[in-house]
Amino acid sequence: MHPKRYHLSTALSCLLGLFSAGCIGNKYTHSLQQVPPPAESAAVLPAYADSTITVAVGKHYGRGGLHTFFYGKHYRPAWTTPVEFRVLDLGTDKGGLKPTQQGGSRQTRNLRLEDADGKEYVLRSVDKDPATALPEKWQKSYAANIIRDATSATHPYAALVLPPMAEAVGIHHTKPELVYIPHDPRLGEYLEDFGGMVALMEIRPNDNLSDEPGMGNSENIKSTRAMLKDRFFENNSRVDARYYLRARLFDMLIGDWSRHEDNWRWAQYKHDGVKVYQAVPRDRDNVFYKLNDAIIPWLFMRTGLKKHFQTYSDNLSNLDDLNRSGRNLDETILASLSYQDWMEVADSVSTALTDEVIEQSFRQMPGNIYQLTASPIMTQLQSRRDRLGKSIRKYYKDLMREALVVGSDKHERFEVEVLSANEVRVQVYKINKEGEEKRQLFDRVFQATDTKEIHLYGLNGDDEFIIKGESRPKIKIKVWGGAGEDSYTVKGPKSMARSIWIEDTEYRNSYELSPGTRQKIEQNPQANQFDAEGWLLRYYLD
Repeated sequence: MHPKRYHLSTALSCLLGLFSAGCIGNKYTHSLQQVPPPAESAAVLPAYADSTITVAVGKHYGRGGLHTFFYGKHYRPAWTTPVEFRVLDLGTDKGGLKPTQQGGSRQTRNLRLEDADGKEYVLRSVDKDPATALPEKWQKSYAANIIRDATSATHPYAALVLPPMAEAVGIHHTKPELVYIPHDPRLGEYLEDFGGMVALMEIRPNDNLSDEPGMGNSENIKSTRAMLKDRFFENNSRVDARYYLRARLFDMLIGDWSRHEDNWRWAQYKHDGVKVYQAVPRDRDNVFYKLNDAIIPWLFMRTGLKKHFQTYSDNLSNLDDLNRSGRNLDETILASLSYQDWMEVADSVSTALTDEVIEQSFRQMPGNIYQLTASPIMTQLQSRRDRLGKSIRKYYKDLMREALVVGSDKHERFEVEVLSANEVRVQVYKINKEGEEKRQLFDRVFQATDTKEIHLYGLNGDDEFIIKGESRPKIKIKVWGGAGEDSYTVKGPKSMARSIWIEDTEYRNSYELSPGTRQKIEQNPQANQFDAEGWLLRYYLD
């Protein structure tokens, strides 16, 4: 038997055996509320201004020694320790708030609120129920209890420590506040689901937030779908790659393994007529994660089913797994940056995240929670910060091994020059119908020490691909022309041309190729290589 299959089957057998032992104790409900409703509804509208309540956000995660031996201690003390919370008063907060829409993922319950001026806020449940993602017949099963119990691997107060660090590092951020949602009749149809719940309240990053410094005072906050449509349907926008890299390095420092496409918003600016997008991270539910601290979680991680569920530690040796959910955007946005760029940004981030900033940030936790949990996490964070520059090399090389350079549904010229056996320069220009260059979109010299293949995608539009050089590159150059009437020119000796691979349809494309160029006529190209609409299929979009 193959060694990996043996480890997987052995781990699964052990897990099933431990599950059948039944040591998880009492079952969980699917409620995310901390306080049950009162026996009778209030006769008059209550006034909650200046009110507080003391409650544990997850007393149901409290377990005895046998349970924690098998399933892990995680952050159970933080979940089960009572904390004082401000009571949300819908009548006076932010000048008065009106519930408008329920949302959220399958495990988090969200409620949108709107003030008198139309500015939106969101309430996100602190507790989670990932078991609701299971088929209905499984949602009251033993497996559902195990999955719900794993919520205690997240830190319920982690979101509070991030804004001061994000501000120091220089990235956009929300500023969540923990509040208690009372059983307030003004919740209307949402009372049953949200009354009695502790939630994170923050501004919703959407539309015009020109009065919010944390959002970069942007007048136009866009979803990832909207940003990507701008990027690939048109060629009059760009993403600030160095800014995005700052945000991603911060993700790695805090161990955030859930950075899929919907966990970003994008602040839009105009510069010389070009739309420039800067990243706005959101939904920081899985930072400082602590799962792998007992037998059953250890066996689960050995199965390899969820490699990105990385337990927070003092090293950054597993960035490829940690960054799995963010890989699509990383490949798209970071291709323009060299390793020198990465090192410069990493040095800037590490320098900004001083011990004093870290201490001040963790002091945003409730005092008793700080005493319970902060010290080991701060030590781990400081260690990761000090190792950041050395640790990112492997992920950078893995990301750049097959570098993606993507056009749009408009017209572009791709100019590729083989500078030497070890260096290939790629430049992309916006052109008009007459082929006149209007603006440079991309310029990068790729090194063979890092990059094995460069993949060029023209998408739609009438694109030009010009490849020239005298040396045989160690980097393979692969081209997918996509839709539109494209032209291909390869100039150079046969030894150079053998490293060039071109795929397109027969439809009105022109070819002027040196002998040795590898060409494939594909009459039924894959949708995600053909045009912008198809390219978007590569992403997890709302």
